[in-house]
Amino acid sequence: MLATFASTIRAQDNFFYIYLCFGQSNMVGQGAIEPQDCDIEDGVLSMSAVDGPDGRKVGEWRKAVPPLCRANTGLSPVDYFLRVLRKNHPLNVRLGVVHVAIDGCGIDLFDKDACQEYVANVKQDWMKNEIDAYDGNPYQRLVDMARKAQKEGVIRGILLHQGETDAYNDRWLEKVKKIYNDLMADLNLDPAKVPLIAGEAVGKDQNGVCAHANPTINRLPEVLPNSYVVSSEGCEAGPDHLHFTAQGYRTLGMRYGIKMLQAMGFKELGEGMELEASPSVAQPTVTPIDVDASVDDKGVMHAVATKPITKIEYVSFSGNTLKTINMNGETKADVDLNLFPEEKHLVIVFHDKDGASTSIDVTR
Repeated sequence: MLATFASTIRAQDNFFYIYLCFGQSNMVGQGAIEPQDCDIEDGVLSMSAVDGPDGRKVGEWRKAVPPLCRANTGLSPVDYFLRVLRKNHPLNVRLGVVHVAIDGCGIDLFDKDACQEYVANVKQDWMKNEIDAYDGNPYQRLVDMARKAQKEGVIRGILLHQGETDAYNDRWLEKVKKIYNDLMADLNLDPAKVPLIAGEAVGKDQNGVCAHANPTINRLPEVLPNSYVVSSEGCEAGPDHLHFTAQGYRTLGMRYGIKMLQAMGFKELGEGMELEASPSVAQPTVTPIDVDASVDDKGVMHAVATKPITKIEYVSFSGNTLKTINMNGETKADVDLNLFPEEKHLVIVFHDKDGASTSIDVTR
């Protein structure tokens, strides 16, 4: 039935709202997909930007059932962004998204003038494989899919979640501005009618290893008109403190949706929608584990924890667990950072027996 429905969308429909979504791993989506996440209303579609073993085909509409980015990815903020718009938009509009994201990538991967140099310097095989899925140019794939979608609907906004890798200075702000302006030009869009919504990295309240990117991300509206930022405060983080849990993505996605509706002129919509859609769940209190660490000239991290360590994980910026070391409850550990020389960014996660964890971000 979906194929029949999608095939009937031919002429441009001004009530078919399309949103472009791009970024790195938190935009890809790392959340566990649960049955409640797959109950999607009719009229909420995703245009596949890659082929996949689950039957998705490049350039074809499918019902927006997660995962949206690629097969074998996870729940992302886009999933609940769509739910908020579908439930709360005053008009009976259909919704579509084009979703292109690469785990661990820097902002240059989406700059059409810097992309090829960036790709030439990628060392990680998993990142090369993800980029190859977009024929080596994620920006161009985003534009190609957007042009195809424009034949049937109207692009009404852009969602960005990127910055954990490099949102630490004015260069990132200028890059995002350039990419946005390139999209406006390449797609013949009016910037006054196409807001960009960016999301914060995992916040300090969740011991986010990239929370220090958020001050830069929050300055985006200073340099880019019609851009807005949604807070990640209170959005639950996973054990790597780099990615959100499924509930964290749900909350963040709802905030994207609320902010987009407000940017489109529906000012009366407020945070109450989020509280209604995402009731808080009491979490058990666990004493946190704190770790003091230093790195010697041989690339070994010497760590001292406040509680006995039961497990250490090496995690890539894509969220992939590269190695797990089980410990015997020591409070001291030596962690060899040279085990994965191709990884420019590593997250070292320390766990204790109570389920508490803390992470240390290593940039080389």
